Amino acid sequence: MSREKILIRTSWISTIGNAVLSVSKIIVGLLAGSLAVLGDGIDSATDVIISVVMIFTARIMSRPPSKKYVFGYEKAESIATKILSLVIFYAGVQMLLSSVESIFSDEVKEIPSAIAIYVTVFSIAGKLLLALYQYKQGKKINSSMLTANAINMRNDVIISSGVLLGLIFTFIFKLPILDSITGLIISLFIIKSSISIFMDSNVELMDGVKDVNIYNKIFEAVE
Repeated sequence: MSREKILIRTSWISTIGNAVLSVSKIIVGLLAGSLAVLGDGIDSATDVIISVVMIFTARIMSRPPSKKYVFGYEKAESIATKILSLVIFYAGVQMLLSSVESIFSDEVKEIPSAIAIYVTVFSIAGKLLLALYQYKQGKKINSSMLTANAINMRNDVIISSGVLLGLIFTFIFKLPILDSITGLIISLFIIKSSISIFMDSNVELMDGVKDVNIYNKIFEAVE
């Protein structure tokens, strides 16, 4: 199977999987009254956008070199990775603002419904499978875009685990504010992840070298 077909197939699987998880968490988050679960659902919604961008990018990358782009369209992958990092950053900032607003709000907060725990466990299992699949395929075809998305999904597993922990503590201590605090911590993690992906994409766009130890290996081979 060609590199383009693997990229597109993997992206479609990611799109469908994330869409199911996102809709589930957003609906349950609204019904159960959990800001953390709702934020987790919004984060999954950004993954759907990311997957669509990946499908579009895969088609661009397959184009042959032209008079205008004599070196081909491979750099489209790095540009897409940069865009993905900005989408993730935006989602993190939105969640941060919502969490801060909830923490300092004077409104009486209610304990989220228990169904929030079930959908979060479902999300953890689903995201873990998607992350492993994306990472495996990314390494197989040496795709920074798939690898970056796999890292993002791995972060989602950590995020959902944090949501689950926050919900459990919320039920144990009967403190609804813990749900908002969990949402705040998760938002900071999302922002950190987006900055990391943004900086890594700079290396490819500027034709840099990620592993500088390669120079030592070259010198040793020459000697």
